[in-house]
Amino acid sequence: MDRTTMFERNLTLSTELARAIIDDPVLLEEIPEGATLILLPDDDPDVTQANLELGWIALKRGEDVYFRHVHHAAHAMPAR
Repeated sequence: MDRTTMFERNLTLSTELARAIIDDPVLLEEIPEGATLILLPDDDPDVTQANLELGWIALKRGEDVYFRHVHHAAHAMPAR
């Protein structure tokens, strides 16, 4: 997957997450303050793999990382 496609897919996931948070602000409380948020879409294994790799790199640098599975139907944070 090229960087442009990866960027566009993650931008879409982030936008949809922002919309979900606007609809249900409690979702934001689930993300630890200061953590790097890594979204793992269930409908795109290439993006999931690439994002996992980015998350592991951040972990190795000592960053707090929060991995979040994203369901295809919602393309945002899943219901609790």
